[in-house]
Amino acid sequence: MSNANKKLSTASRAMIAGAMVGGGASVISRWNTYKAGDVDTHELARGAVKAALQAGAVSGVTTYAAEKMAGRPVLSMLTLVAAGTAGLYLMDQLLGSKKHDPS
Repeated sequence: MSNANKKLSTASRAMIAGAMVGGGASVISRWNTYKAGDVDTHELARGAVKAALQAGAVSGVTTYAAEKMAGRPVLSMLTLVAAGTAGLYLMDQLLGSKKHDPS
């Protein structure tokens, strides 16, 4: 964030948007289990916050990296895809997600 012009940077805006999308998608994906009573409000909120933090962090970092490649559209796109994929993979590994574990 820049204090000089009081505007959010592109990476900050992407972080906020990513957090909103990630949290919303988490709530939507778990809504039926919540309504069925399989998940309580605390678990629903915790999952939404976790997803929001993950998506926000990955969105912000990938946008920041892509900004550094400005003027090179193909390289920027590849940077976004690679950094986003790597970021999501690392978040899953660090937080111990078993979603991709076949066993």
